Amino acid sequence: MARRFSIFFFGVLIGLMVIRFAFPGRFVEYTQYFDIDYRVLYHLKSDTIYLSSSAKCSLDCYGIRKEEVLDVLDGGKINFQKSDQYSEPCKFYVVEKESLRVGFDLCHEKVTLRNFSIIKDSCLCD
Repeated sequence: MARRFSIFFFGVLIGLMVIRFAFPGRFVEYTQYFDIDYRVLYHLKSDTIYLSSSAKCSLDCYGIRKEEVLDVLDGGKINFQKSDQYSEPCKFYVVEKESLRVGFDLCHEKVTLRNFSIIKDSCLCD
């Protein structure tokens, strides 16, 4: 019985090695998908992002472009304490990177940039 398990696990190991070298980069991407931060950021990046009226006001107030705000998706971290991942119909996630904090509504059909703020700066938009 132990011999069968050792042969099975040896076969699984060989299979993983073949997959890892046959599809470079994809194997790591699949294993990262089990990380909740990576999965949420992946879903936020994979769809078209629309701007709410509050986000448009903040863009004008801070004088920055949409692309600069969306840069938070590259290397940002999800703040689950400020997020509401159980709300319906859209989940709300706060992504933080350096001094930028961005709130996204993740719905089934679209992603909306709800609001954002630059820490230690004030801009009044509602």
